Amino acid sequence: MSRTAKLFLGSVIGIGMAAALALPAAAAPGDIYAVSGEKVNLRAAPSDNASIRSTVGRGDEVIELKQEGNWLGVRSMRTGEEGWVFADLVKRRTPSTLSGASAAATDAGFGRISSGFDGLLANINNQLGYRMAERVEQTNDGGLRVIPTQEWLYNTSREAKIYAALALYEMWKNHNNGRPVNVALGSPGSSAIAIEDGNRGPEMALPLMGASR
Repeated sequence: MSRTAKLFLGSVIGIGMAAALALPAAAAPGDIYAVSGEKVNLRAAPSDNASIRSTVGRGDEVIELKQEGNWLGVRSMRTGEEGWVFADLVKRRTPSTLSGASAAATDAGFGRISSGFDGLLANINNQLGYRMAERVEQTNDGGLRVIPTQEWLYNTSREAKIYAALALYEMWKNHNNGRPVNVALGSPGSSAIAIEDGNRGPEMALPLMGASR
């Protein structure tokens, strides 16, 4: 097995795929912020008059879910609590690399589907030293399509691509509580590796996927 395949599978196992995907679907993915204020309130709405749900302390990390004016809707990465914070009280630490599209766009990143996907992809990117996915889409029929970066396509063997597709299938299957699913790794068309649940179980289409070493 290639080093890239081992990294991908090691990340899936190490994070705990089932635990990660037990998390509920998240809102739009966003940047990671560090709290710069000593004690910052998580409010129920984007207003100084809104009730306080909880607090986050200096250095705590939050992920942006949405924005309204000078307020950010965030989730605490430490506790999972959600609320609104004033933008001046946090400092952006890590820009999202999950998707070049905005939150309002139809192309979604992993974070929109599940925060477990979000953390898994960040771990894989850190180990590889570059982004694996260009963007992630939920199709109209409830399927999952992951469009990888050209760098990942070039630097991975066909074996690694197959292992990646299998891991994505297992994650998406768990996320949908075992219901029939379909997953494609690659751009629309014949170049994608596709796995779809059929009457006799999952079926895989294995075309060659672009240039690879």
